[in-house]
Amino acid sequence: MRHRCGKRCKSGRSALISCAVVSGAAVLLGVVTSSLPLEQSVSASPSRAAVKTHAAAKAGTSISRPDCAANRAAGTLTYVSPFGFDATVGIIDVFAAQRLGYFKDLCVTVQFVTKSTDSTALVSAGTATTTNVGSASTFLSAVASGADITAVATYGDTSDTCIVTRPTITDLKQLEGKTYGYHFTQNPAVLAMLKRAGVDTAKITMVDIGADYDPFEEYKTVDAFHCYQTNEPLTLRDAGVKFNEFTPAQFGVTGTYNVEFFNTKFLRDHYVTAEDWMRADLHAVGYCSQHEARCISIEEGYAKAAGATYTVAHESQVWSAAVRLATRNTLPGEGTGVESQAEWRSAVTEVATYHLVKKIPTLAKVENTTMVASLYDGKTLIWP
Repeated sequence: MRHRCGKRCKSGRSALISCAVVSGAAVLLGVVTSSLPLEQSVSASPSRAAVKTHAAAKAGTSISRPDCAANRAAGTLTYVSPFGFDATVGIIDVFAAQRLGYFKDLCVTVQFVTKSTDSTALVSAGTATTTNVGSASTFLSAVASGADITAVATYGDTSDTCIVTRPTITDLKQLEGKTYGYHFTQNPAVLAMLKRAGVDTAKITMVDIGADYDPFEEYKTVDAFHCYQTNEPLTLRDAGVKFNEFTPAQFGVTGTYNVEFFNTKFLRDHYVTAEDWMRADLHAVGYCSQHEARCISIEEGYAKAAGATYTVAHESQVWSAAVRLATRNTLPGEGTGVESQAEWRSAVTEVATYHLVKKIPTLAKVENTTMVASLYDGKTLIWP
């Protein structure tokens, strides 16, 4: 597996991503254990009843002594942030869950890796425990390339993908004869958008712009580029730059938003601990949806402690956009993060249609659709 590095958007995404490879596996960089004080003290497995027992109360936790012991025996879970200190769903909520004591409540010990050459590679190798990628298609491509990972949550039944164009381009058909920039590999949702718009992609000059997510730099070299609704458009609007944005929803293209996954062996050996990790994380998603400023402040604190640049105004916009994508695009009648095989069918179709993988992984083997669903009573998260 190749490991690439580069600079991410100066206005909020992580600063420099270091490149290092040892024996074919990405090196852990930027490991952070929580030095900040707490604010308060692939098969389905049955969930324990989420009831705070008398024994749990005596133990100073929210779960029973045996469950607490089992979680502690699992050791330290290492979460790898795929985008440093980005205020998107699946990242900021992890920092909040740690700071607010939610992991501690469930006797789960967590440390962070905030810089890595390849977060998926770390988790696949078992060097780290959990991380996330932007979509089901990205996850499936990783598995098809040999990654030993299992998905447990999809944070939105929609796509965060978009295309940004110069203001003179008002129809995607106008991209014919022009240049379009993408990051490393073609995004299937973008290709589906272009197809729905009747674009002859053979007439577009496709340019790999690598890991540079700075829209100002991208604008210098291409007429349009692949973007994320929670990143580049926000930066351009803040700067008063004129542009047009096209999203999958405009063309009836479905998608997925941020997929959380675990190392498959860890999930098999410590299922309930992984379940409790997700419970604490989703509890933080709910908290942050109601207390944006507090969670931004929490993430800013971790960023400063790590010596990373953090722009509060930009990250506040990122979170507002991200939480809308997650909370307004859940599966019918389900809570945030609950996933289904049906939800992923479009990703399977796209990676097959555009020949992005040689062999399509079997969803039943790589996607756990029961864990997160078991954490809810309807759309209400069960919290001890």
